[in-house]
Amino acid sequence: MSPESPGEFRRYRRLLSWLILGFVSLGSAYLLVSVGVTIYRRRHASPAGTPIGAVASHAELEGCAEELADVEQSLERHLENFHVLLARYDAEEAQSWQDDRGFWLGQWDGAGQRCRFSKPRPGPHAKNWEELGVIHGQLRDIEETYTKELLRFAKTQAPRIDLIRERLETVGRRIGAGTPAAPAPHPSGDKQP
Repeated sequence: MSPESPGEFRRYRRLLSWLILGFVSLGSAYLLVSVGVTIYRRRHASPAGTPIGAVASHAELEGCAEELADVEQSLERHLENFHVLLARYDAEEAQSWQDDRGFWLGQWDGAGQRCRFSKPRPGPHAKNWEELGVIHGQLRDIEETYTKELLRFAKTQAPRIDLIRERLETVGRRIGAGTPAAPAPHPSGDKQP
């Protein structure tokens, strides 16, 4: 292109650049909103369906039992991740476990709000409703117990395991280097014969 002649396609290039920039900007905004909504929904589970009235049908009883079964399975999946933290306490894994806990608590609370397990139910299914209410409470008790144990482990046992792991690595390096180790003190404090 010579310097005297104006660019033949300059206007079209500018228009195309603006279109591409607009498309990329809208796509980025959509992605950020989508991630934000996903995180919000994951942390704030909402009850599925309308709350059950004082007198409930057999179908509503079955629906609440199925919902409680889903909550129980979700708790099992959540607690399966517990072993990862027992093997080695990691702050990132602990945060992920805590986020999963928040999601499960939302599910549990949502089922409780929708099915109203805490309210007594008259009628032919009163015993079943009462039993579902007990199960609902027991699921929360189990989750609380696991959480307490995890926190206790993180405060008392995880540092001990890390110290043991470091000591094993030190001993392993000494063994690999062929350096003799100083005699270890006897656990009772007495000198070894």
